[in-house]
Amino acid sequence: MRAARSALAPRVQMAAAVGVVLALALTAAPSTPGKLIDAEPVGTYRFSQRELCFLKKINDMRAHNGKRRLQRDKQLGYVARRHSRAMASKSTIFHDSDLGFTVTRWERLGQNVGTGGDCEELFKAFKHSSGHRANILGAWRFMGVGAEKRKGRVYVMHIFQSRRNPGNVYKYP
Repeated sequence: MRAARSALAPRVQMAAAVGVVLALALTAAPSTPGKLIDAEPVGTYRFSQRELCFLKKINDMRAHNGKRRLQRDKQLGYVARRHSRAMASKSTIFHDSDLGFTVTRWERLGQNVGTGGDCEELFKAFKHSSGHRANILGAWRFMGVGAEKRKGRVYVMHIFQSRRNPGNVYKYP
């Protein structure tokens, strides 16, 4: 999906996608080769202050719109952080086209990606974009956020998901 520039904040770029696949059974979705890491909690992994800002804003927006709050998922956060770092290293935003293989046990997935000056500016743009807003207010139960700041810009990925402790294919630090 091509990144669209927001009319509200010309310095903000965003893209939204929802991948919906209903599993016929509670089995893992196909995954890429590699060691499956699915333990919870995820060692010493912690959300950064910047990531916590997005997590709070997402849940505040959901509560304001009569939706239940989403639980933080470190598995999803770790995947989102890796993707945010990849976007920052390339100075551009793009969706994780392999998300359905990277996250290993899921029922439905959604993702938002964007870049801008800070959490406040980016979230305001997400909130006013119909596709991003639909993801934020969707029928999810869990979320993870990854954010990376480089050269004065924040690169962020939100992952929304319906199943607890989905697992992923990465080894943790």
